[in-house]
Amino acid sequence: MKPPIFHRIYGNEYNRALLPNPHLAFLEEGVSTIAEARVKTGASIGYPGWGMLYYLLLCQLNPHQFNLVIETGSNFGCSSIILGQALKDSGRSGKCHTIEIDEENYRRAQENIRQAGVDGYVECHLGDSRQVLPTILAAHEEVQVAFLDGSHLYAHVLAEFELLWPKITNETLIILDNTYQIAEEGEDPRVNGALKEIQRRYGGNLINFSFVSWYTPGLALWQKQPFDDLTPPRAERKD
Repeated sequence: MKPPIFHRIYGNEYNRALLPNPHLAFLEEGVSTIAEARVKTGASIGYPGWGMLYYLLLCQLNPHQFNLVIETGSNFGCSSIILGQALKDSGRSGKCHTIEIDEENYRRAQENIRQAGVDGYVECHLGDSRQVLPTILAAHEEVQVAFLDGSHLYAHVLAEFELLWPKITNETLIILDNTYQIAEEGEDPRVNGALKEIQRRYGGNLINFSFVSWYTPGLALWQKQPFDDLTPPRAERKD
């Protein structure tokens, strides 16, 4: 693997009072290093990723229908709090289902979500996302937003995406963390490689924010085809 790169801001560089949820600001209080952040908030994307995630969801929630939000990799529940807060603040119908494979993290996430006051908007699931997702998805017509931040291994990311695929509409927003190409030749290509394979198999539109999150940094947005009417007939395309 390549050396670690960190694009997570901590210490005095940001005003914690601006975070969308006061419990998250409380957890960050006094944090001035990556090591301290890891103890308090786990392997979360951190600031400014939290703000980005909050506003992405706030702007993507459909006011005319129930919004199913999926998160894989609850960790300590910090990003789950962000997603729940956006649902709460929007006043729109929906729920975030977050999945965590580690039991200790799962319990910790549940408690943080409860203390953050968003437990009515977030439902926690314990288990492997590849086994839990089918049960959640079976009860819904479509996914509005999915944040894939569990295992960052190539095969696992692809498996999660493929499970979501039948429920993905042109409007669905898929968010993936840790997109930097950290793998050396011969190593698991991880999220970066999975994204390349997703585009090869499924097409879609992709944008990457390189300077957010940490080891590995990068946050990507994928969407299938939000503007059908702007897509020229295949015969007219130059490719």
